Amino acid sequence: MGKLTDTKIRNAKVTGDTLLADGGGLALRVYPKRSGTAKTWVFRYLHPATGKQTRVSLGDYPALSLADAREKAGKMKLELRNKIDPKRAQAAKRQENAEALDMQQIFEMWLEHLRIGGTVTEKWIDRHSDRWRLHLKSRLGELLARDVNRGHLAGALDAMTRKDIKEETRKALTTLNLMLDYAVNRHLVEQNPARLLKPKDFAASAARSRDRALALGELRKVWGALDQALDSGSRLSPVTVAALKVLVLTGARREEVARMEWAELDLDEGVWTLPEMRTKNRRGHTVYLSALAVEILRGLSPLSGNGFYVFESSRKNRDAHDHSQSMHPDTLSRTIYRLRGDEDNSKGKSKGKKAVAQADSEPAPLAEMEHFTVHDLRRSAATAWGEYLKTPPHIIERMLNHLPEDKLVATYQRAVYADEQRTAWEAWGALVEQQIAREPGNVVSMTARKAKRA
Repeated sequence: MGKLTDTKIRNAKVTGDTLLADGGGLALRVYPKRSGTAKTWVFRYLHPATGKQTRVSLGDYPALSLADAREKAGKMKLELRNKIDPKRAQAAKRQENAEALDMQQIFEMWLEHLRIGGTVTEKWIDRHSDRWRLHLKSRLGELLARDVNRGHLAGALDAMTRKDIKEETRKALTTLNLMLDYAVNRHLVEQNPARLLKPKDFAASAARSRDRALALGELRKVWGALDQALDSGSRLSPVTVAALKVLVLTGARREEVARMEWAELDLDEGVWTLPEMRTKNRRGHTVYLSALAVEILRGLSPLSGNGFYVFESSRKNRDAHDHSQSMHPDTLSRTIYRLRGDEDNSKGKSKGKKAVAQADSEPAPLAEMEHFTVHDLRRSAATAWGEYLKTPPHIIERMLNHLPEDKLVATYQRAVYADEQRTAWEAWGALVEQQIAREPGNVVSMTARKAKRA
């Protein structure tokens, strides 16, 4: 039996940092703190390898009772008999417990890692977050990551397959693979069971990449439909029309165009400089603007020249003292759907169905065209650069700000071909003006459009 009792501990009167021995290596450390006196159990022993006096903390009194402290000390004595250092064994146990994270914690840690690293866009992170919240969290979130197996993951993905959302199922498997790879690399789990699953197991094989590229005649119809929408007094904003035209003229991504800032532009030099934080691959990019692109952008100055963004949203941000916001990229997609008379499938609705609202509003000028998206306009521009301007593929890849697939080329080939890019963009602008905008008279400044509509 030890020397201490609960009564002795409560009535102990000590000054300074004192050890009250219980026997067998167990002692209670009593020491002053700002909030009063602290009492912590410690186990003292001779290190099995070095023979040096060592001690390890067991827990605070009274949260850890006298009886429980004696039990812990007894287990440590057994470890010493087996030449095991109790302090190291306790640290290993704590590490093991710390690693017993559930899948929700793993997911949150992974997202935080992505944000800190800054290697991907916030939009990319949001897509993974939405996928987890909508389809995976309810089935996997509370499971301990170290206990998750293929069966757990397959069950969650099968549930998605039954909802007939094959593309999202495939992307959900990607989300699981990336987050569990992160956990494996940090020794939070032993293995990644998602790596043993394939999209075909869930009838969600990768979709064939789109190859829709609009011919010049189709682009002429799109351009004409945009002009017609303004001339007819449509609700279509002249700012949105300008954004879509600039997208055709530059081949830039819709997010890059929609959130274009005046500070990024040098219209006198015909240069649009995209900082690395605004590009998909986090690599800065320079777009050389044709005369037609510059004219369209200058026409926006009376509408948004005093703001931060070139293509301002019609809604104001009240939290920022009525400072204007940028156009949302989805606005460009919705405009194309509207011109085609399609439902807004950016919300997951099927393609090709005619919107009910179309019947009691303006007709759809592009209803007879084969389905296309805003991204197809970017592909159409890139295709035209090669087809009609005979621009070499490596120049087109630079104009699109694509990273070379060959890692060796990406590492050692740093030429930007600025002159060749500028020549191609200028030639494309001239071609658009002559064969897509039909004649220069079709290019009316945004100021004139606004005055006409007023």
